[in-house]
Amino acid sequence: MARKILILILGFSLIYSACEKKNSIESLYRDAEKMEGDILKSATTIAQYRSNCEKILLEAPESDLAPLACYKLAKLNEVFGHYEAAVEFYQKLLVQYPEHPMCAEGLFNTAQIYQLHLNKNDDAITAYTQLAHFYPDEKVTNQGLMQLGQLLSETEKWGDAVYYFQTIVEKYPGQPICDDLYFRMGDVFQHKIKDPTKAIEMYRMVVEKYPTSSWMKFAQQRLKTLQQGAN
Repeated sequence: MARKILILILGFSLIYSACEKKNSIESLYRDAEKMEGDILKSATTIAQYRSNCEKILLEAPESDLAPLACYKLAKLNEVFGHYEAAVEFYQKLLVQYPEHPMCAEGLFNTAQIYQLHLNKNDDAITAYTQLAHFYPDEKVTNQGLMQLGQLLSETEKWGDAVYYFQTIVEKYPGQPICDDLYFRMGDVFQHKIKDPTKAIEMYRMVVEKYPTSSWMKFAQQRLKTLQQGAN
């Protein structure tokens, strides 16, 4: 828990832009900065930290600090296991500040909460899908696509799973995970979708593009079996 809170503290340094209501809002921010060193020691300090962020949202929602304060409130609730409240703040961030750089991470965190803590896989799939659609070029989107493909596989939505796995290998061809995804897609086409032609195509990608892959031997075996069956 202490490590998670320390991560939260380090991240708070992101709040640096000037806001329109300088006197009151900047004062709140300075107070919050002073509390960073003591935030692990006192519940009162954490409560004040929360209060300062809430006041920024309430009194200066148009300021540059407001979306960051919103994200920090979401993260604070997430760290302490208040997952429903965390989701509410992440959603507030997305609705009110959709262009802010933290939105992609907020949406990814929302999906993770649904998937890992609230057992709401359908909502997680929706959040990951929104991440892929609205923030396709963000760093967290690649990981979100992986989680989305995995969730779709677990719910036996094989065609959709393959679509997102294919998106990853096409968009991030240099990722170390690509050979695994090609083999996984070959397995889905072979055993779930029952499309041997597409399965052969996927296994060939492993053999031709990733000769040092740990999946090479298995891909070759699958290719041999499928080609013999075709003949």
